[in-house]
Amino acid sequence: MKHHSLATLVIVVLAFTCLAQPDKDVVGTWKMDASRSMLLGFRGAPKNVVIRFELEGDLLRETLQVTNSSGETTRTVSYALDGREIANGSGDDRIKSKVVRNGDTVVLEWIDEGGTLIRKLNLSNDRRTMTINVHDSNPDGETDDLIMLDRQ
Repeated sequence: MKHHSLATLVIVVLAFTCLAQPDKDVVGTWKMDASRSMLLGFRGAPKNVVIRFELEGDLLRETLQVTNSSGETTRTVSYALDGREIANGSGDDRIKSKVVRNGDTVVLEWIDEGGTLIRKLNLSNDRRTMTINVHDSNPDGETDDLIMLDRQ
């Protein structure tokens, strides 16, 4: 009976280890569902948001494409999977980025001269829907948005 209990414990631990890889689960392309998102933001609500996450060695690379009334912008940011802060961009576009794992939540932080952008990514159980809670803190004030995205 002890061997059966030990085998069950090992299987459960392995299953949780495989499931508890939220940074790998976010890999793919995600498109905003505007009907389920609540966006306030300082620059107005975007018409479209597409996010692509890729793993490259020890980095999680994010390509963020946003379309709003002033046009389309694309930004690529890398995050070190070991949690260390790294620099992205240059000049006025320079930011420091950091990824933090908190259970099934992946927290992405951007820090620049103007403030901090914190996004908490949560995946649905079937890994087909992502909810992003966004907190933006800058000289204009603070906002909180909710972005719902579907895996493409």
